[in-house]
Amino acid sequence: MVHQAKHDCPFQKEVNEMSPKFGLQEFNPNALPPPVDKCDVLIPAGLTEYRKKRKEWLGWYEYQEDELNNIEGQIIRMISRDIGYRVLIKPRGDTPRDVNIAARNGLLGSSLDAGYAATQVLAIRRLLEGRSDVVSLQRLLNDIKRNRNLITRETYVVWDGKPYDPNGWQSLPPSPEIQIWGIAAPGLVNFQMSKIRHELFDKLSGVSEKRRSRADLIRVAIFDKLKGCLRSVEAEKLVLLSHKFYAHAADSNSLGRLAEAGVLLSDIEKAQKAIVRVERAITDDILFIGVGRDVVPLKPLGLLRPLEDRKSVV
Repeated sequence: MVHQAKHDCPFQKEVNEMSPKFGLQEFNPNALPPPVDKCDVLIPAGLTEYRKKRKEWLGWYEYQEDELNNIEGQIIRMISRDIGYRVLIKPRGDTPRDVNIAARNGLLGSSLDAGYAATQVLAIRRLLEGRSDVVSLQRLLNDIKRNRNLITRETYVVWDGKPYDPNGWQSLPPSPEIQIWGIAAPGLVNFQMSKIRHELFDKLSGVSEKRRSRADLIRVAIFDKLKGCLRSVEAEKLVLLSHKFYAHAADSNSLGRLAEAGVLLSDIEKAQKAIVRVERAITDDILFIGVGRDVVPLKPLGLLRPLEDRKSVV
């Protein structure tokens, strides 16, 4: 049996406006958040400032066709080019050595390899650039850490109108659905989301459920760990490579040091994985955008269509 709390549920009006069938409550994840004064927040000014900053952060991140410098677009292009390169060089390893194929032509092979290395190294370098006048993953991470005081547990949970108390549903009028499923009952999605956000923020803040406070903050160690992931040994090699070979002229001494550094194509793959992991940690965990998506939004179909037409081969 569900016990009713004595206090009134702050979302009672919303519940009263549900469909009579209860399970048909409309939920629109793309709806604009309610005004701050309609949110379950004790510090309205803090939520206002957080919303403003969150909009700026997502403006740097989210893909826009008319803006090439957004972070998501940079990652999509980096991985898409990687996929294209791997498709083109696959015949090198799959075809028997005694069979002559165009993919093993020295000029073609070196051009493909050099183009791949250049585009990937520069893409990685751009995403790891920390200057304040560029749009990069490193800058996004740095700015969120600098303004971590805005991401309190309160703003994290209620910024878009979700209730702060995930157990507020217990004060609702009893119904068969609630008595059977509890918080998992149809129509209680806002309370479910509140519960999920609290549990995730417990991990980010290092605070247990019993010691929760609206003023809890994300631990500095979380940001330091993400930065360490980005600035790995492999990533630093590639940044050095970009400076010496692609961005600036390298002298004989610097060329020798690069050779000794042992930069490998496997370094590119490790740096890519680190970038995607940090990107998802920021957007899915810290900013909680709540959008399921692939790294490359569309399957790269039809890449070889002209090459598959034997009549087009000269």
